[in-house]
Amino acid sequence: MTNKEIKKIMNRAYQFVEEQQRALDEGKITEDQWYEIHKQFFTTSYLTSDSPRAQSGHSGDEYHYFHSHIMLLEAINNNGTFLDVGCANGYLLESLDKWIQSLGYYRLEFYGLDISEELIQLAKNRLPHWKQRLFTGNAFHWTPERKFDFVCVKELNYVPRDKQKAFFIHLIENYVEQGGRFMIGPYTEEIESSEMQDVLSSWGYPPTGFVQKSHQRHKNFSRKLLWLDN
Repeated sequence: MTNKEIKKIMNRAYQFVEEQQRALDEGKITEDQWYEIHKQFFTTSYLTSDSPRAQSGHSGDEYHYFHSHIMLLEAINNNGTFLDVGCANGYLLESLDKWIQSLGYYRLEFYGLDISEELIQLAKNRLPHWKQRLFTGNAFHWTPERKFDFVCVKELNYVPRDKQKAFFIHLIENYVEQGGRFMIGPYTEEIESSEMQDVLSSWGYPPTGFVQKSHQRHKNFSRKLLWLDN
């Protein structure tokens, strides 16, 4: 399997992301245009479906979604507040709330942030009881009025490649409450790979813990979640 094929399994939007990164590196677009192009691409892609699950960026069925995301519960170890960075239509927040209530272990207040005005409006329409907790903004530049006990971001590709370390530090320092927990994932990676863990460690932030599950469709890949305690 070629490196390109591997990357496509790890990220279904790999080709688009690479094209835009190359355009930015070559000076064909500005950083502001990079954000706008990404916002329009993913908003349009998500809203082509009437399925709330697909509108959150997931292509599988409900069982596959559950299998891919239930590991988040293993990183939740207390009552508190939970922010999903890049929440789209709020489907993950809605799912976590349902799962946590069914288990009865902890009580969480859920919040969401997304760069897309259309997706946040959809989230507010779907989840009107949380509309005051759903925010529009570029996570790299937005600073919340309060910090959160749990902060989750699926990946660091929400910003250009050379800004990812600064983005990560911005989230840790401005989003996560003292004593809180910052999560990255769930994301797809080769079973034997520790690329994300190695990157964070090289920045001086070795993960506190992680969860790994087999990938349902690709036997040489797994779903992973990392977290760091603040």
